[in-house]
Amino acid sequence: MKLTREERDMLVGAEGDVVAEAMDCLVQFGDAFGAEQLADVEYCHYPAEMAIYAGSVEDAVDYAARGAKVRVDTTTSTLCCDLERPLSTGIPEPLAELQARVEHAHVSMGILDTYTCTPQLLGWTPNFGSIIASVESSAIIYFNSALGARTNRGGLFTRFTAVTGKYPLMGYLLDENRRGTHLFKVTIPAERLQAYDAWCALGFHIGGIVGGEVPVITGVPKPRQDWLIGFGAALATSGSVTLFHIPGVTPEADTVEDAFMGMQPREIHEVGVRELDTVYEKMNTIPRGAQVDFVTLGCPHYSLEQLRYAADMLRGKKVAEGVRFWVCTNRITRRQAEALGYVRDIEGAGALVVADTCPVESHMRQSTCREYGMKTPNVEAMVTDSVKMSRYCGDLIGCKTALVDTEACIRVAISGRWE
Repeated sequence: MKLTREERDMLVGAEGDVVAEAMDCLVQFGDAFGAEQLADVEYCHYPAEMAIYAGSVEDAVDYAARGAKVRVDTTTSTLCCDLERPLSTGIPEPLAELQARVEHAHVSMGILDTYTCTPQLLGWTPNFGSIIASVESSAIIYFNSALGARTNRGGLFTRFTAVTGKYPLMGYLLDENRRGTHLFKVTIPAERLQAYDAWCALGFHIGGIVGGEVPVITGVPKPRQDWLIGFGAALATSGSVTLFHIPGVTPEADTVEDAFMGMQPREIHEVGVRELDTVYEKMNTIPRGAQVDFVTLGCPHYSLEQLRYAADMLRGKKVAEGVRFWVCTNRITRRQAEALGYVRDIEGAGALVVADTCPVESHMRQSTCREYGMKTPNVEAMVTDSVKMSRYCGDLIGCKTALVDTEACIRVAISGRWE
């Protein structure tokens, strides 16, 4: 790999051991994948070390204590608890106390304590073509697809990029790897795609076919931002999709021809109503008439507008006894929602507005429940409007799930039963 003089100096320790180690890891990583040089990175979305993973918090605290400092704007992904109201979610107190230690470490490193999977909703919208490094699959795919910024799946290397401002020039940072590979012709009536859960289901179907490649989607109505976020999250759940193109919607392809850069699609698929319905059938495992003990919204984290909608739907109503109802968002949006009265309306109905975390990342995972002597599975039957939540909670929490629209989630929370 060809390094600049600045990069060589960093590698040999001119800026301290932490930077030298990070550069060494990045250079080895780039060499392994044939990268010819490092790129300057403008922004990082950082892996928020979680207490549910052994040693993760301690490692973060140690890294900060060694003097690690970020050199680019850096936000943080989700934790395993709501740090501002930790005990509200039922997390074991020792686990909450352990998790809280990471916040000071992040702040001392210069990392912004956003703790969200949707940093784009807080104004972190990198410019078209900018090179960034990100964790969190739903953020990665949104940055690449909706904004035209460029990132790979950063993983642990995002830590090294944050303290060096560098990343190997490879993968989705290169033009040739952003070309579409599969064409999906959607024939679903537009009225069926006027809801968040429907876009999630569509993404889940396509991701399961395309795997880790680049789908190009035609025949869909122009999506709202929240639909696009849910769609991308679903693509990255059933597959490992990092980039998609919707000609005329996403910025890198005005036409199908643009998306494929003059090449022919490797495969062409049609997606109709039947394919969409099959996703709901797969996600719906709760027997009809069964009691529901958990309802959750906000995967990925809800926007202020989505919180407003939930507040309007819940105002003056009551969640059924025995039902936990989480509406997940980031801490900054929750404060906005508090000022506007949305939190009062949601929590007045018996639901809980949760920040910094979500059920997927929480103490309710089966492994954590067993470790702390909690009921396993912690949830029996969960209803959600997110296919990502449905899939991962089924796997990680071990509960039965149902995927429905947002309004139906709220109806179930009030009735306490799956009808």
